[in-house]
Amino acid sequence: KILPRRTRPRPRTGPPGTHWRTRLARRALWRAMGDEIDTSKWNVLYPNYLNSKKTVPEGRRIPLPQAVEHPHAAEMAEICEFLKIPHVLEMEKAYPRDWLIRGRVRLMLKTPEGAFTHPEIHNKKQLMLKMGELIPKLKSRINGPPPQAMHLAAMPASSSSASGGGAAAAAIADGPVSRADKKEAKREEKKANKKKGK
Repeated sequence: KILPRRTRPRPRTGPPGTHWRTRLARRALWRAMGDEIDTSKWNVLYPNYLNSKKTVPEGRRIPLPQAVEHPHAAEMAEICEFLKIPHVLEMEKAYPRDWLIRGRVRLMLKTPEGAFTHPEIHNKKQLMLKMGELIPKLKSRINGPPPQAMHLAAMPASSSSASGGGAAAAAIADGPVSRADKKEAKREEKKANKKKGK
């Protein structure tokens, strides 16, 4: 039996952007700037917009040659700081299409009076292209992009060191491996754990 789809939208518990962390971040910004500033109407940039490892359906918005490998929201905020564009870094937010990537930047490209905040950059596309040009030149990027699997390798290594088997952790730490290699490493780890248990 097919159930009818719910036609009424669910009631919201509050207006968008009322999460307590967001409110605290905005209050801190307002205190720092002196008077109250409403950032809810500012432009939003997510790291996926600039990521060369993402496809257009996954959220990339600039051409591949100008894109950056695995940009971080803090790096995007650093570029805004360099360009003297008013911005707010929101690390608790995530991109809806890829919610595991945390962080976004809210920025003001145009004042409420209609004046641009930067003489050359007047829209998001120009800013994203400029970020794609400047992020690889950051001090944190001199040795290349940050390793993407570092947080993945840290987790299994700590759990395997507690259990004693290190084959899977070593395979992950070495870099990308095939599915068959992962299965083989897991089998070896199970055998090692079984021998220790006897």
